[in-house]
Amino acid sequence: MPRAESGEGVLALDLGTSSVRAVVYNARGAMLAKTLTDLPYKVRTTDAGEVSSDPDALVTLIAQSIDGALKAARKEKIAILGVGASCYWHSLMGVDRAGRPTTELLTWADTRSAPETRGMRARFDERAYHARTGCFFHASYWPAKLRWLRASRRGAVRRTARWISLGEYLYQQLHGDTRVSHSIASGTGLLDVNRCQWDAAALRLAGITPDHLSALSDWDRPAHSLRPTFAKRWPELRDAPWYLPLGDGGLANIGAGCVSPRWACATVGTSSALRVLLDRPRLTVPWGTFVYRVDRRRFVLGGALSEGGNVVRWFSDNLGLKPKKKFERAAAAMAADSHGLTVLPFWAGERSPNWRGDARAVIAGLSLGTQPAQLLRAAMEAITYQLVAVAAAMQRVVPAPDAVIATGGQLIHSPAWTQMLADALNVRVTTSPEREASSRGAALLVLHALGKLPKLWSTTPGRGRSYRPRPALHARYQRARSRQQHLYELFFPPPTAAAGSGSRTRDLRSPAAKR
Repeated sequence: MPRAESGEGVLALDLGTSSVRAVVYNARGAMLAKTLTDLPYKVRTTDAGEVSSDPDALVTLIAQSIDGALKAARKEKIAILGVGASCYWHSLMGVDRAGRPTTELLTWADTRSAPETRGMRARFDERAYHARTGCFFHASYWPAKLRWLRASRRGAVRRTARWISLGEYLYQQLHGDTRVSHSIASGTGLLDVNRCQWDAAALRLAGITPDHLSALSDWDRPAHSLRPTFAKRWPELRDAPWYLPLGDGGLANIGAGCVSPRWACATVGTSSALRVLLDRPRLTVPWGTFVYRVDRRRFVLGGALSEGGNVVRWFSDNLGLKPKKKFERAAAAMAADSHGLTVLPFWAGERSPNWRGDARAVIAGLSLGTQPAQLLRAAMEAITYQLVAVAAAMQRVVPAPDAVIATGGQLIHSPAWTQMLADALNVRVTTSPEREASSRGAALLVLHALGKLPKLWSTTPGRGRSYRPRPALHARYQRARSRQQHLYELFFPPPTAAAGSGSRTRDLRSPAAKR
């Protein structure tokens, strides 16, 4: 990528569940590819349902990624104007009064708290909770995790002074900063997304008080003072503003140019998601979708699946479908829904649209003639149908987008999957040319805050290859979706104690919401 004429840029961090990245973008928002430092790591899966990390090891790794990006930036003679950070939503850990960890870092994929959600659904009104927080009774969110920790880690809970996310822990270690952005807070399941304040009823559900949480802050009130050790290590960042971490999904929309509901952003990487940004003073939260925040002005509306490229890897690694690219090509070459299979693609439990953490994958219609590539094709289609269900829920609030912008490695590198998404959604899908949408979103916001990109919120997406929907295949996929829904209802009927349906269900609405 060409360097900005001014020799200025911003450092962007991307804290993911499989790697951490640091990269510099120039003053026009273009990535300086030579500065990209991507350090992979493995999560811990020792216990059943566990997907966790060592927070101190992650801070060490993130610091190493910053070392690499800054070393390259020095060679390119780039002055760093500021720092932004993207962090995956829903991470949770405890710290004591000295700021030291009392627990491991739990990721969104850690399902050890899933049994708690059954009791929550039996006793409390999930729809009222969702209407205020934009979240569900699900293991991804903090109420279930905190209830599980209280039941299983009593000593750790007693030692815990605050519950925080990975981004908060990083900034605490670098700066001594103990604030949290509205964006990261909105992914906890504890924030009233319309009022941008901690929700009292959700806190009671989680068994904590506001004193156990960080102070809410606008993301663009940066930290400036690095701790001496890090100021010495990175002298060029000593006085740079460090803007608070934001949720990776909302930043992916910004990085891909999807800053208006005219453009939805679809991501299929390890997992999958479909999202739009809405600039509104208030939002009625539609059932089946999540609603988070970018900032106090903008909502993130959409849905997320726990499956995507991880299912492709599962077929390759666990069923021996290797070489992987050979089977992906064979699956791509098949006609739509030509395999006779119906799949419920819940290898890691269901998130959107029904958020049933207890759901597991089902493959129906197998025969002696079923071929491995047919299994892979059916799973890809099944994941796509779940994204269509998310889109249907979103359209209770916003009209169908003009186009869907595709991000994530599985879509960018699979024309067959991208065409499948266009056909199933019946909307044009265009691939994004941006390599790292989330880190770019963080960089663009920093540049906007510094006055370098005043027209950020009126930009349009960059365009790659475009895929137009084909009506005949849309109709075929609609029939397959109906078949999938019928199978879902057979295997996963609604819980017997449906939310809001009995005397045991407690109304969690705030007093104002009841009036």
